[in-house]
Amino acid sequence: MNFRFRKLTLAGIIAGAAAGYLLGIAGAVIGALLGYFLSELFSQLGSDRAALKYFENPGPSSFYEGEPGLAAFCALGVFLMSKASPRALADEAAAARIAGGAVSVFPRGKAVGLLAESFCRLAFTRAAVLNPDILCESLAARRRGAEDLPLLAAELSFMAMGRAAQQEASYIRQFLDPGYRPPIPAAVDDPWKVLGIPEGSSREEAKSAFRGLALMFHPDNQTGLSAEENEKMSDSFIKIREAYHELMRILPRT
Repeated sequence: MNFRFRKLTLAGIIAGAAAGYLLGIAGAVIGALLGYFLSELFSQLGSDRAALKYFENPGPSSFYEGEPGLAAFCALGVFLMSKASPRALADEAAAARIAGGAVSVFPRGKAVGLLAESFCRLAFTRAAVLNPDILCESLAARRRGAEDLPLLAAELSFMAMGRAAQQEASYIRQFLDPGYRPPIPAAVDDPWKVLGIPEGSSREEAKSAFRGLALMFHPDNQTGLSAEENEKMSDSFIKIREAYHELMRILPRT
């Protein structure tokens, strides 16, 4: 009995040690996997925050785009969709439509499809603050040397449904594709005088003047005005944008 008891005790110790060893390995594996997924999650959250910050104020970015300018392209598509219909902001098909456009025109194609949809969903949450003019500048800067801006501009114009969206798409296309002219060119007043800068000023000076005037005359920033005053402010804002786009067309890029 004593010998048998010792055998059972030894077997129990061995079994317990083996179980502990295996559980230790399993715990290490589970811990490593959990750490990996948490790291990916935090990385994605950080990337999403950086993208949202970019949509609010386009400039240097610290997030992965997949293709240079993809985020700006998606945000411009969202801007045009929101102009076509406010309901598009809650429409999953709208994000898929923009992402599909990105897949068709960016060199990496399908490889950036899911990333494009993610950018679209994030941009939809910031639709009210998207600035198409600054986004165009950002897209042009990121695609510098790629020679595909006319193709991207044409794809964006296909997303414009309705008069308001089509007018915005025309501005975007003229900015991204200097060779493009709308069917009926709009008359533009002296752009230098409209922006209040000396003739021959630099692109940066024109951009700075435009930003200041855009904030002052943008329809969304007007409160407490009569219908007539609102209409005058809106007309002024249109002239400011037309002047800005004209200068961006004729001023050399640095």
